[in-house]
Amino acid sequence: MRLLYVCSDFGIRPDGTKGASIHLRAITRALAEAGHEITLLSPKAGPGNGHPARRLLGLGFPPADESGKLLKRWMVSRGLGDALAKELRPLLYNAWVLERAKAALAERPVDAILERLSLFGHVGLDLADALDVPLIVEVNALLSDEARRFRSLQLTEPARTIEQRVLEHADALLPVSQELREHIAARGIPRDKIHVVPNGADVERFAAALPRDICRKKLGLDGAFTVGFVGSLKVWHGVEVLIRAFARLLDDDPSARLLIVGTGPAESALRDVAHQERIEGAVVFTGAVAHEDVPAWLRAMDVAVAPFLPMEGFYFSPIKLFEYMAAGTCVVASRLGQIRDVIEHEVNGLLCKPGDPNDLHQTLRRLRQSADARRNLSSRAFQTVRERFTWTRAAATTSHAVREALVARQRRQGPPSSAELTGDVPAEVSS
Repeated sequence: MRLLYVCSDFGIRPDGTKGASIHLRAITRALAEAGHEITLLSPKAGPGNGHPARRLLGLGFPPADESGKLLKRWMVSRGLGDALAKELRPLLYNAWVLERAKAALAERPVDAILERLSLFGHVGLDLADALDVPLIVEVNALLSDEARRFRSLQLTEPARTIEQRVLEHADALLPVSQELREHIAARGIPRDKIHVVPNGADVERFAAALPRDICRKKLGLDGAFTVGFVGSLKVWHGVEVLIRAFARLLDDDPSARLLIVGTGPAESALRDVAHQERIEGAVVFTGAVAHEDVPAWLRAMDVAVAPFLPMEGFYFSPIKLFEYMAAGTCVVASRLGQIRDVIEHEVNGLLCKPGDPNDLHQTLRRLRQSADARRNLSSRAFQTVRERFTWTRAAATTSHAVREALVARQRRQGPPSSAELTGDVPAEVSS
C-alpha cells in the first residue's frame, strides 16, 4: 500500500533524538520494510539519509517562519511569553499545507493516511476527507489533557475541539497502551475502532552492539558497578528519585557510577540535586546523544532504570523500557501502567515503588550484590522484547488496522467499481 504518514507537531523532528522522533523513524521504517511505500508530511527536517520514507513537500513553512516568529518576538519583548505564538504555529500550518499536500499527492495518490495525533493537528483529517481515504491515528497521549497537566495551554477550547474531532472522525485509533485506550473510550469513542499498538525496539540493532566489557572500557568504567538512565530529562521521568537512591548506594560502594544519558528541561535541576547530595564526581551527565549511540551506552550499564513518578492513569508506553531490554541490560522500573504488563517482577526485571528513593536503593543494592541475578533477568527481558515488543510487530498490527479500515470503507461505499473489478486496488485489501 501507499501510505502518507503525517506528523504536524513542530516539537518533533523526524531526525531528532527524543522518544517521539525515534518512534516516527522506527514505525515508518518498519512499515516500509513490510512492503509499504511511505511518504512523510512534516514541517521539520528529516528523517535523515538512508531512511526509506520520502518527504512529500520540501522543507520550509513561510507563515511559521515569518508570521509566527514575528509574533513571538513581539510578545516576548512585552513580557507576554511565547506560548500563544507557539500554539498559533500549527494552526497556521493546517491552513497553509492542505492545498500544497493535495497537489503533491495528485500524481501518486495514497491508499490511506496514518497520522500521529498532534496538538492542534488537523492536517490528516483534512487530507483524508479531501482524498476520500481512511485516516488511522496513532495516539501517544491525549495532548490537550497532557498540555494542561504538564505545561501551559492558552488555546484550550480549540485544542480540545480539534482533538475530539480527529478522534471521532478517524477510521481507526492506535493508542500505545491499554490505559490510553480507556482514556479515549471515556471521550465517547467506540471501543471497536480503538486498537492498542505498544511501542517497541529495534532488537537486531541493539543486539548487535559491542560487548559490555568493550563499551565499559571505552567509557572508563572498568570494574565500577554502573547504574543508568536514558531519555529526555523531564520531571515525570523521576530521575531525581534515581539520583537520591544512587547517593545511598554510594555508601555501600563508593566506586559505583551513575550515567544519565540525554538532556531536557529538568537537567539543570537534576545537576543541582547531584550537587546537594555531594555526588557530582560519581554522576555523568552526557547531554544529548545520537540514537545510534544509545546501544553502546546501555551495554555499559549493569542496571538501567525507568524511575517514573507516581501518576494516576499512567498511560505511557516507554520506548526506553523496550530499548533497555533489547540491549540485554538488567531493568528496574516503576510499578505503573503498561510497565507492570511488560516487566514481570522477579522474572524479567524488578519493579519498585514509584517515587520512593529508599525502595529503589534497596533494589539497586540487591542487584549490585548478584551478577547472576542481573544476567538471568536481562536474558529473560531480551526474550520478552524480541517476542512481543518489536517495531516489526507494531508495523504488522498497524498494517492490519489500515487494511481493515480500507475494507470497511469499501463496504460502506457499496458494490465495487469497474476499477476494483479489474484489480486496481491495493493487494492487501483484495486478499
